Order: sequence, then C-alpha cells, then structure tokens
Amino acid sequence: MEDKYIQDAPEEIQDKLMLARKEQLFLIDKLNLNNKINLGNVRLVAGFDTAFSDEHNLACSGVVVIDFRTLEVVEEHVEFFTPEIQYIPTFLHLREGKGYHSVYKKIEEKPDISFFDGNGILHPYRVGLATQMGIELSVPTVGIAKKLLFGKYEPPIKQGGYSEIYYDNEVLGVALQSSKQPAKPIFLSQGNLIDLSTTIHVVREIILNQVYQTKLPLPIFRVDQLVREQLKEEI
Repeated sequence: MEDKYIQDAPEEIQDKLMLARKEQLFLIDKLNLNNKINLGNVRLVAGFDTAFSDEHNLACSGVVVIDFRTLEVVEEHVEFFTPEIQYIPTFLHLREGKGYHSVYKKIEEKPDISFFDGNGILHPYRVGLATQMGIELSVPTVGIAKKLLFGKYEPPIKQGGYSEIYYDNEVLGVALQSSKQPAKPIFLSQGNLIDLSTTIHVVREIILNQVYQTKLPLPIFRVDQLVREQLKEEI
C-alpha cells in the first residue's frame, strides 16, 4: 500500500519513516480502547506538549499535572532535546516521543489520565501520538488536536456541543466546540485504555470549570505556555 506521508517526505528520512511506520503497525495489536477509568477515582490529569526552535535545532517537551477536582497545578516538568526529524504528518511520536518519555519519568505522582497535544486513534493508521505513548507507557491517554488530520464531521451547533468524526463509517473521535463560535472546535480521540464517552466527559468537565477562557483544556493550555516560555529562555 502506498504511504503518501512517507512519499511526500524528504528522501533522506524516508527509511527512518518506514521503520517508524512498521513500529506503529506492530503496536496496533496492543491497542486497548476498553475503559480503565473510574471517573469517581480520577484525581490527577496531565497535559503534554512540545515547543520547537528550528533555528537552534532544539525542542522542549513538558508536562503539567493538575488536580481534576480543584484544577490547581500539582507538578510541572520540562526536558530539552534535539529532534530527530522535522514535522511530518502522522509521525509526531518520532519527533516528540523521546521528550515525553523523559518528562514522564520526572513526574512524582503519576496521573490517572494523560492528554497529548496531537491525535490518538484519529490517525490514518490508528496510532497517533497519544495512542503510541499510551501503549508504550501502559496508561490511559487522550489525543487533543487543534487541527483535523483526516475524517469528516458536522460542525457542532453550540458551545459545549460535539459531533462525531467519521472515516469509512468508523467513529474515530469527536469535534468539540469548546469555545464560542466562530472559533473552530478541537478534535478529541481516544489514545489508549479509555473509551470515547469518558474521553469527552473528562475534557468537557475541565473546560467547563476552568477559569481561563481558552478553547484548550487547562492541562494542555498550561503546558503549551510552559514549554514556549522555557524554550524562549533557553535560546
């Protein structure tokens, strides 16, 4: 089967991308979308994101852990590293995964759910960043993307509403209208060890109760700020 994402990439990294794709296809057999979350016991939710400086060939991955009930920040950590490749769609893990494994090890009290700035199963091969990290760490994960990688959906009508994202009649996630229109929705998908209804509930609960007027749930919003600030200071 032709892989347009590899074919469209620079020739010098295509072999590396093919190996990464083989790893994704291997991991898909380990994917578990059965829910491991008891909502009554959820206490800590983490957000992961990475900022890049192409000019300095430097990246900063970060994690912000919040208390699900109070929405207060409990922990935050960062890790600087040199990215292996530039941005290539469907290969976010190859670009960012090294940093996330490093910052995850720094977390003192592991989160119940981890949000990643990227996709979960909303991915042509069903193994986006959040899914691959969830399988590798054996933890519940959620993908939260600001742009739609693929699939189709009907725009949600009101703030707080959502609509399912389909590809070949398969539901791969939802478009959540997290802020007032005309702002575009965010795109949620299961990563690993969580079902879609729990994914939607946890993200909506945080967005509806957070003080910040932002379309992103607090853990992702805060970690996005953190890595940008830390990278700016470093360079």
